[in-house]
Amino acid sequence: MEATDNAPTRDGLRWLATKRVTLGVIALLLAVFVFELFVWWQFGAAGWQYIFLAHLRPSPGWVMAPFSHRSISHLITTLSVIVVYGGLVEESLEPATYFAFYVVAGYASTVAQLLEYANGLPGLGTLGASGAALGLVTFFSTVTAARQLSEPASVTTIEKLFAGTGGLIAVLIVTNDFVPGIVFATGTAPLGHAGGMVAGVCYGIVRARAQ
Repeated sequence: MEATDNAPTRDGLRWLATKRVTLGVIALLLAVFVFELFVWWQFGAAGWQYIFLAHLRPSPGWVMAPFSHRSISHLITTLSVIVVYGGLVEESLEPATYFAFYVVAGYASTVAQLLEYANGLPGLGTLGASGAALGLVTFFSTVTAARQLSEPASVTTIEKLFAGTGGLIAVLIVTNDFVPGIVFATGTAPLGHAGGMVAGVCYGIVRARAQ
């Protein structure tokens, strides 16, 4: 009975073990977070903000922000999305293409949020891989929806489940960020999230048309 109960966990771990790029991204984000802790310890909040936060003034944060996180809870939330949707996306993209898309979605998120600051939104700066993670979510949901329309028999029940869940995640994020009076989580980066999601939808449409 115990072996049967643990079978789904083992299968999930075996599946994840084959996702080399996703595991690489996870390792990169963990390494950057450890570096953040070191910088905070050595140089305090001012040094941390200069290196990891992206704001309108040029700084190392323009490079580091899409890979950085403000807290362990922020990091874990992002990693939980990347583990699932990164692995799913990796099954449909070549490793180099997948990693390039992840990076582009991350920087699209950062640039979009900086544009919001440029238009007068107050804030110390932006950081986090949530935009890139949401790009993975919307990419997978978009490609799966396109396959469902063109070749419904090729879409598995699991893919439908995760695509539907991804769509729900996107709706909740947009509602939280842009619908007045509804707040599930504070301190988010509205255009940062939107930038990552739009990148995922756009590239998903491109891939779907190419197939």
